[in-house]
Amino acid sequence: MEEQTVSDLIKAINAKMRTQADAEFKKYDLTFSQVQVLCFIKKQGGETTQREIESFLKVSHPTVVGLVTRLEKNEYVSCARDEKDKRNKRVILTDKAKAIDKRLVKGKAEADQRLTESLSEKELAELTWLLKLVDANM
Repeated sequence: MEEQTVSDLIKAINAKMRTQADAEFKKYDLTFSQVQVLCFIKKQGGETTQREIESFLKVSHPTVVGLVTRLEKNEYVSCARDEKDKRNKRVILTDKAKAIDKRLVKGKAEADQRLTESLSEKELAELTWLLKLVDANM
C-alpha cells in the first residue's frame, strides 16, 4: 500500500472538517464555506467586500458570488454597491447572522479542539509553525 503524502493528508483532513461542519450547521442552512465567510465578515467588523472574501478564501470571483448569493438568499448577509468603488459589492452581516454568531464561534472552537486534542502544547505550537511554513510555500 502506498504511503499517504502530505497533500493527501491535508485533503483528507479538509474533507472530514467540511463533512462535520456541514452536518453541524445544516440546521441553519449553512455550509462549511458559508460559515467561513460569515466568520471572516465578523472579523472585518461586520462588513467587507467580495474582493476581500476572494482574497481570504483564495477562490475565484464566481465562487464568492455563489457563496454570497446563497447567504443573501438565506438572509445572513445583505449586499450594497461600494461607494468608493462601484465595481465592488459590500457584504454586510444581518441580524440573523449576528444572532447565531456565538454558535459559529463555538463550532469553530470545537473543530479546532477535535483537530488537536491529542497534541501537547509543544506539539500544537510546532504543528502551527509547520502549517504556516507550508501555507507560505503556496
